[in-house]
Amino acid sequence: MSVLTAADLDDFTERGYCVLRGAFDERRAAPVRDAVWRRMRDKAGIDRADPRTWPAAYDIQERLDLPEVRACFPDVLARAVEELVGPGRWRGDRDWGFWPVNLAHGADRPPGSVPTEGWHVDGNWFRHTLHAPHQGLLLIGLFSDVPPTGGGTLVAAGSHRRTAHVLARHPEGLGHRELFDLVLAEPLGNVTELTGSAGDVVLAHPFLFHTRGFKHTGPPRFISNTEAGLTAPLRLDRGDGSAHSVLEESIRSALAAPPPSFTDPVRCRF
Repeated sequence: MSVLTAADLDDFTERGYCVLRGAFDERRAAPVRDAVWRRMRDKAGIDRADPRTWPAAYDIQERLDLPEVRACFPDVLARAVEELVGPGRWRGDRDWGFWPVNLAHGADRPPGSVPTEGWHVDGNWFRHTLHAPHQGLLLIGLFSDVPPTGGGTLVAAGSHRRTAHVLARHPEGLGHRELFDLVLAEPLGNVTELTGSAGDVVLAHPFLFHTRGFKHTGPPRFISNTEAGLTAPLRLDRGDGSAHSVLEESIRSALAAPPPSFTDPVRCRF
């Protein structure tokens, strides 16, 4: 039985992401938040009991090799990954990596305003091409509840389609900042805040542009980003009779249509 619905697959292809609700739960998320608080205290003196020590945001750029973290990558999430990238085409690394904690980022900005800075795709460790296997998917795990205006990740829904067109024009590949400059030369739009409950996981296209949202409500926001790297480069023209993955089909679909236009365009930068 499939984990993702037909509507989920359509969302991934058209909007650049879908959401697996309840991949794990608050019972499993709470000890992970405890571990992140401990790590922030050890690294930067950020004391959970003393908000005076809290910065607006803090990023732990490391994997936490702990059993409570590994418990938050269950079989149902692994199956969802394979439904998007194809059976046997995922490296199978079940861990969580980068930990962006939002304590009060943008609290001084007007409610409802959209950040114009920080827009990016992940992957500063490789050269970007249409076929690069390094990231596969961007997985965003919610390790706390994220209410509206609670500092959730913002995505430009459909921006993966523009990224695909840019990369198609540069088969030699692009560096991280080169890609940003070309995609962000025109405004983005369709900005959507990723909200949900602890245990929800966003499965996002590797070409989807996103940034940290402004935080006006709720407790500190805990998420983790990781990649679902592939065993081999993507193949957009399979001549061996094997089926294209949903990820491959999403890129084929993007390239078969004109670059997208956006509602409520916003001039963005990295």
